[in-house]
Amino acid sequence: MSISLWDLHEIGGLPITGRFYDEVIPNTESLNRKDHKGVPYIPHICRYLFLAYHKILQDSKGKSRVRMTAWIKYWYRGPFRYKKSSRKTVRNKSQKPKEDSDPSGIIAAALKRTEEEEGVFEDLGIADEDMDRAYLAAFLACWLCKFVFPKDDITLIRPGVFKVASRMAHGVSFSLAVPVLASIYKGLNDISSADDPGNCTTVLPFHYVYGWLAAYVPSMKRDQVIT
Repeated sequence: MSISLWDLHEIGGLPITGRFYDEVIPNTESLNRKDHKGVPYIPHICRYLFLAYHKILQDSKGKSRVRMTAWIKYWYRGPFRYKKSSRKTVRNKSQKPKEDSDPSGIIAAALKRTEEEEGVFEDLGIADEDMDRAYLAAFLACWLCKFVFPKDDITLIRPGVFKVASRMAHGVSFSLAVPVLASIYKGLNDISSADDPGNCTTVLPFHYVYGWLAAYVPSMKRDQVIT
């Protein structure tokens, strides 16, 4: 028994069918291309993601890449609900933590954005009708880099995801389960064939593996899967 495409779809919520997923930084010609009906192949909100990336780099004192924390702070300018957790802990990991940050499952009604929160749209020149999709695309870019296709440095935003993120924000479905499953098996193979598996630095989306274990191995306690 091993993790399958159906598992990633049912447990992880990833689509099996859809467009082919690829990461590419489109050139100006690609961004301006339109079909026979005059509809751009790449939604124009993709430009806002690149503009935001450029603005963050300008303010990052010579850094050549954008960290995820900087990306989130740029797009979200409201108060943070959860405090940053401490990396150091004295808790016995065989014991269940006293509290966690699991969501309740209840999605509250969306609050109206404050003037400070809408500042990002003014900075980028985003029209009112494009705000929600641009905001969603910025979130999806973060999600793809962190939770779907983590690479060597999971703290960075990769501009190569902007094209897919902007199209997803417009309702286009991509077959994410297939490349994610390939990433999982490649990572597990790297770990199993490493001279020292315990110190292997291979990055893969382990949370899908944990979810699969929790679903098919009922005897595994929740805190054991997490730790």
